[in-house]
Amino acid sequence: MMSNDEFIQIFEKKAASIKDDTERSKKYRAGVATLAQKAIDSNDTAYLDAAIRFANNIIDEPDRSKAYVDIVRSTSRVARNTVNSDLVRRALKISAKTIKGHDRSYAMEGVVSAIAEVCLNNNESDAIEYAKKLAESIEYDTYRSSSLRSIARTLHAADNNQSALDSAIEALDIIDSSNSISSTIYRASAYIDLSKLFLDLDQMDAANNCIHKAEESANSFMNEFERSSIYQSIVETRLIFGARTKNRIHFQRAVISFGQITKEYYRTFAMQKLKSILINFNEEELIESLPKNN
Repeated sequence: MMSNDEFIQIFEKKAASIKDDTERSKKYRAGVATLAQKAIDSNDTAYLDAAIRFANNIIDEPDRSKAYVDIVRSTSRVARNTVNSDLVRRALKISAKTIKGHDRSYAMEGVVSAIAEVCLNNNESDAIEYAKKLAESIEYDTYRSSSLRSIARTLHAADNNQSALDSAIEALDIIDSSNSISSTIYRASAYIDLSKLFLDLDQMDAANNCIHKAEESANSFMNEFERSSIYQSIVETRLIFGARTKNRIHFQRAVISFGQITKEYYRTFAMQKLKSILINFNEEELIESLPKNN
């Protein structure tokens, strides 16, 4: 098997041999994406070091910014995997190389999650306060809300449920009040994620409210693939409701939501999940009500 050093050297040699500046730059950009993923898979920082060298050879500024986003998020993931505070600080420093706006927001989402999880696990007392401060500085509402949800999950895992709930509510407020989330699928996906988060926090009314908002967003989709994708997630979330509460009305709603899925790929996966859960809870009547052609 090829060692990491050999892989990096071969890839770097191939990129450097390309005569055309634009094509060589594209090769380095592709190399960053590959190296970033290999770092996550192996937790080997040698790939991160090489990715930075590659990024420095990308001549197109937007491409270079996106390469640094890959590096920041990969470094943040490795930091979480290895509980390494130094890597968290490294990710934060590299994030300054991204272009402000979407790229910076997406990069910082990964950094905030890593700060909350790693620094809290390392008993750094100001970790959550610092993570929240950074989260609030994220420009894009989608990623700012997502960062707060990550903080909430970290706090929940640490049995600090009241602070987790405060962060979850703040994350919901951002989605509810945002006028800048142009893609409805992002809003619907955020509501689904919030619903699952509130479920984990035993906030059933808030969880129900979020899944209703996800449905309202999904019903406005013109794209059948997007609508089917969201409704597959809604079905799965309603099944979680039913399993947690032992209330069959949530199973019934899951079956109704299934009827909104029109694309076969999503119907197949949703049907498998439905049958598996409904069988476990002896819901024969609901199973019989499902379409027989799946």
